[in-house]
Amino acid sequence: MTDEQKKQFESLSCQLSPENLCCDGELSREESDERYREIMKEWRQLERECGQHVTEDDVWSWVYTRMRGA
Repeated sequence: MTDEQKKQFESLSCQLSPENLCCDGELSREESDERYREIMKEWRQLERECGQHVTEDDVWSWVYTRMRGA
């Protein structure tokens, strides 16, 4: 997996946080659900491109490892 793909997963993971997913409560439940489905569609596509399953725990592990190495 490339560094660019890891960054894409990181971006998607951030978009999945509750405050981002529902735009701090500005979106309806249906709109938030639609956003979630679209983000996860992108996530699955990226997994196919990488050829491996990736969890949010994997993503945050990369982030923390990168932070410790900086």
